[in-house]
Amino acid sequence: MRKTIIILLIFTVFGLGSVAAGDIIDSPVYAPMTPEVIGQGGSFTAVAHGYNSLFTNPAGFARDGGSFTLLSATASPYFLPSDEDMQNIDSVMAAETEESIANSLMGLEEVITGNGIGAAGNAGIGLVNNGLGLGIVGNMDFYGRGETVLGTSIDAVYDWAVIGGLAVPVNLGPVTAYVGGDLRYMLRAEARDVGIIEFAKAAGDGAEPSFEVYSGAGLGFDFGTILELGKWTVGFSARDIGGTDLSYKKNTADNLDQIMSFDGSGEDIEETYSIPMVTSYGIGYDPDGFLLPSWLFDPVFHAEYRKTHYQAEDAKEDSFWTGVHMGMEAKVLRFIKLRSGINQGYATFGAGVKLLFLDLNASYFTREMGRYAGVKPNEGFTLEAAIRF
Repeated sequence: MRKTIIILLIFTVFGLGSVAAGDIIDSPVYAPMTPEVIGQGGSFTAVAHGYNSLFTNPAGFARDGGSFTLLSATASPYFLPSDEDMQNIDSVMAAETEESIANSLMGLEEVITGNGIGAAGNAGIGLVNNGLGLGIVGNMDFYGRGETVLGTSIDAVYDWAVIGGLAVPVNLGPVTAYVGGDLRYMLRAEARDVGIIEFAKAAGDGAEPSFEVYSGAGLGFDFGTILELGKWTVGFSARDIGGTDLSYKKNTADNLDQIMSFDGSGEDIEETYSIPMVTSYGIGYDPDGFLLPSWLFDPVFHAEYRKTHYQAEDAKEDSFWTGVHMGMEAKVLRFIKLRSGINQGYATFGAGVKLLFLDLNASYFTREMGRYAGVKPNEGFTLEAAIRF
């Protein structure tokens, strides 16, 4: 046990010493969208367990609630589409000229300028049980929002991550401390500020677009602890410790497939792209049933504060309230889960059902895309289907 803790501390120290020098550009935070977490307001640090501890707090590898996820597939539209919106999207994808693309996009004006448009999807497998956390996860995310439709640009990121880590329980009298850490090898590609017409061309049948894609690899380090005292838990996690530098090269792309190719060739760049470190502090309370027997209704309440440590010289700090997350999950009859929360000042709701090995989850959410709560809300929903034992 002592050797394991020493190894985890070495990971932490090594990661803290890996802060990059020179011009740094912040790459998007690694946090795949999942209904279980976002339905609870994005809070999970103090109650981490199972598959989602791979993305939140590695201390959860050693807690009850472990699982083997043979396959998890998640889809997350970043808007609530009407039938008319879907027809307009189909028209954009089928358009063959820049003019027809622009005309079709104008039908999405309210969505693009008022809420933003985009989607995310991820697929993965994972084993989290008895202190071991292993996973392979692919993730695609894109989003854009502008003052005008044709003036909107899209940011897109695509990555694959191989995650491996350990966690151990340490008994400290009445307190049980879970201490964990993991390594995450990532292949990532991203395209920034792609004009919405160029992006539509790349995704559909339009004329060939041209935009820059940065792709490469990086090694991230995560560390976390959870202290458990009776019905209370307190959690801390530091993800991408010291920033995860990505060895990018630049290419010119003319379709979305090139974002996903991870082409090792290309032009060297002077800047350092780095995923910023994220620290989270959380607290949880499990009353072990609430006015009713726990087999009938068993809720867990929790909250956390999360801070992203941006490294770019021109980065602007987010306000306090954008880092506040609160949530609850209630098991009903042991196989139904009801979820709700507050995510950066906005309400979230979700539900899940587990039938033998089939795990289905869905959540509605609103997130803040600006520096202050209430400035640029973006609403959407997320769905997961998983084979989980």
